[in-house]
Amino acid sequence: MKPVSGRLMDFSGAGALACRGDGTGPDNGGGGEVPGQVAVGDNFFRPGTTTLTRAGAGVTVNWSWARGNQHNVTFDAGGPNSATQTSGSFSRTFTEAGNFTYICTIHGRAVMSGTVAVQ
Repeated sequence: MKPVSGRLMDFSGAGALACRGDGTGPDNGGGGEVPGQVAVGDNFFRPGTTTLTRAGAGVTVNWSWARGNQHNVTFDAGGPNSATQTSGSFSRTFTEAGNFTYICTIHGRAVMSGTVAVQ
């Protein structure tokens, strides 16, 4: 077999995209998002932005841990927030319209953040 030679490629941008939860990177686990459902994986929230229309008493978003590393869901404007966990799920009901940003405090905003947009 002939040896392969060439230049090294920088894939750091692709990893950063997956970590921010935009669903385009190699570690996102695929597509098929369900409204109100967020996957918590190793260094990403998928989808990164969840947009829902509020009706009646409010809308509920459910975060489900899909991998084994520790993560949490911590909102910028205060709780309720999730515990730090490696499996299971966390739900929060939104009764007001607005944009609610959150992060995993273990990995920080630059690596793992998301938004719930309630209309």
